[in-house]
Amino acid sequence: MNKEEEKLFNRIRTATRTASALLLTATLCGTTAPASADSVADFYRGKTVSIVIAAGPGGGHTQYTLLISPYLKKHMPGNPTFVTQNMGGAGGTKAANYLYNRAAQDGSAIGILLSDTPFASRLRTTGVKYIADRFHYLGGAELTRSAFIVFKSAGVSSLADVRKKQVIMGSTGKGSQTFILPTLANAMLGTKFKVVKGYRGMGGIYLAMDQAEVQGFQAVWSSVAFLRPQWLKNDLVTVLFANALDPLPDRPRVPLFKDLISDPMDKKIAELIGGNGILGRGWLAPPGVPRDRIKALRTAYEKVFKDPGVIRDAKKRGMIWTPVAWSDQQQQASRITAADEALFKRMRAALKVKK
Repeated sequence: MNKEEEKLFNRIRTATRTASALLLTATLCGTTAPASADSVADFYRGKTVSIVIAAGPGGGHTQYTLLISPYLKKHMPGNPTFVTQNMGGAGGTKAANYLYNRAAQDGSAIGILLSDTPFASRLRTTGVKYIADRFHYLGGAELTRSAFIVFKSAGVSSLADVRKKQVIMGSTGKGSQTFILPTLANAMLGTKFKVVKGYRGMGGIYLAMDQAEVQGFQAVWSSVAFLRPQWLKNDLVTVLFANALDPLPDRPRVPLFKDLISDPMDKKIAELIGGNGILGRGWLAPPGVPRDRIKALRTAYEKVFKDPGVIRDAKKRGMIWTPVAWSDQQQQASRITAADEALFKRMRAALKVKK
């Protein structure tokens, strides 16, 4: 062995001894647990995680997020604190663009979008800068069913009525179902909904209803029960038709939007939109979040949805609790992304959206 070979051998031997010593120390200290679990817990320990809500305060998404936040802290490795950040605007597009492009991509920012915000990624109604199925879906607390809801004082109670009489509907913006569905109904069913945009979140629309600025809206039906229980108690509202794939559980005789449509292409559109209820009350993470943290978030949400405490609290508040798996949400987002472009051309024409 020459001098150069001897030097190389000594360096290798020294490195090997050092590595062996470090491994022994780690073993004695009990630090050989799975690295991924430890790294996730270490990342989240002491952190604050923002949950961006694509609506103003006062709506159903905010109520559900506030409900689950303490339970997420309980079940998430490292027990981080979860705080809400309301970001209404452009019918949910503002929050979606933020989460996709500007929010931290490390797992310290997640969000909840409106059920039709992923759908708007194909419609391109307002400045869309995201792709629906590139978000990481985490699971949902409710399989939502939306409906066309009007005050009885509007003087309409059926499709035939609203084909003859104008009804003023409140909307948050062009990317929201509050705009998309009434406008499509006008084109597909000949209704006379007049959509007034610009309200800040569903809370703003509910307030506009209370103040008689608008006569109705299109949104999640179950929210009415805990946001305005007096409307139901005093029998103030009529449900004209529901946007869902199956009937409203508490009002099974209300017709479905998709069943009122005869044109084959329009019916396909209504069926695709009706499936968006699986995205309602559903949380997601930006596309760049590491896989191990996505896995941990999904597991935490699964535990939250089964937690007896949150189920009890939801029941006390009159909130529907029908959890949805993240995989089902991811599949719906993929269906939206892969859907026939001809369907969206038809919708853009109906919505007067420039390509």
